[in-house]
Amino acid sequence: MGRLKAFLPVALAVLTVAGCGQNLGLARQAFGGEFNGLSALAPRRGEFPPTPSGIHLNLVFNYRVRNVRHEIGVIDVGWGAGSPYPKQLANQFYTPFERDGPYAGPAHSLAWWKGHHPSWIEYRCDRKHVAFEYGEREVPFDIANPEVLAYQRTGAVDPALAAGYQGIDFDNLELSNYSRRCGHYMGSGTWVAQYTGKPVDPNYLRDVLAWGRGTFAYVHGFSPRAAMAINFSYDSNFSAERNYDLVTRTDELLDEGGFTNYGSNGHNVTTPQEWRQIVGLIHAVQANDGCYMENGEEPSLSKDITQAERLWVVANYLLIRDDCTYVWMSGFTRSGAQDYGRILLYPEYKLPIGEATASAKAVQNSWERTYSNGLALVNPSNRRVVIPLDGNYVDENGRKYSRSITLDAETGEILLSK
Repeated sequence: MGRLKAFLPVALAVLTVAGCGQNLGLARQAFGGEFNGLSALAPRRGEFPPTPSGIHLNLVFNYRVRNVRHEIGVIDVGWGAGSPYPKQLANQFYTPFERDGPYAGPAHSLAWWKGHHPSWIEYRCDRKHVAFEYGEREVPFDIANPEVLAYQRTGAVDPALAAGYQGIDFDNLELSNYSRRCGHYMGSGTWVAQYTGKPVDPNYLRDVLAWGRGTFAYVHGFSPRAAMAINFSYDSNFSAERNYDLVTRTDELLDEGGFTNYGSNGHNVTTPQEWRQIVGLIHAVQANDGCYMENGEEPSLSKDITQAERLWVVANYLLIRDDCTYVWMSGFTRSGAQDYGRILLYPEYKLPIGEATASAKAVQNSWERTYSNGLALVNPSNRRVVIPLDGNYVDENGRKYSRSITLDAETGEILLSK
């Protein structure tokens, strides 16, 4: 679903994370100031299961779950669910945002599109090669074409919502023109130039943002309860404001890169600079009253994800969570595919941490947040830190702490009150 992106450093001043019903705030110096922009349409937070305490899960696909009723009481939101049932979950229908996919019937071949809608197909600047993405063979569409938008909406959005899905998941949103789109041919064979073929392209950025605004309005116009989700991670090729413009035009953000860089081998923990940008993105989503889903993808087999890796993912979740925040962890299969589509449960999900009782606060180069039955600790810095403790605690291995705890660089920890 995702791709790796580069990140740039951003100054971070104060992180305040409040309890249920309140938002993540980044004060004054973060990305040049507090996020103040609001989308014209308010996100429909109330259509998602509330997350008042503990850890709440967003299952990424369920095509390997034999009995979906096993999800009840375990999963809150189903990203790309195979059906709108069971109704106890907020199940969402999957479709790509910029290429052929599960619309009205199966995806078509390139030859079919050339014969029926040649002007919809995006090419690279050599005017010969189709601008395929991620090694996929799904035909890339011109997202600025009104006929394409109508096809997406009447072929995917309308029937999925009418069938009872809670919302629509749009995959692979990007501000950068990574597939090197350049233009398309009209039915007459005339070439229409649209983009430069370079990742940073103001015209492509304009069209993506316009697609986001228009699609968000269309989904909300379907019914008073219809919701939209997008898969997008911070793109450092563009300003924070442009990133915020996109993520404030959705009800839920799936951040597939999360704090683990898409499970990049050798770089599955964010640098301090990357961490700050992700937190800034979450701030924009939550300040706009949207929901956030942290994806914790690791480079190993799912069964081999280490305790330290799990604690990094879950401690960050507890640090930034509000009353509409979810998390998921998975690895890769032996063949190298993303290990999505099945229920994967880890012991950290069961830790009885309780409810948040205060905002997150900075402690040296790390962050601490108190819960009714413990602490969530995250050290996103590149140096070891010693965090003083006011009380007696125990980690999930039974080790006791009273006066202080030492956290290695770029690690997380969860302590329970003793």
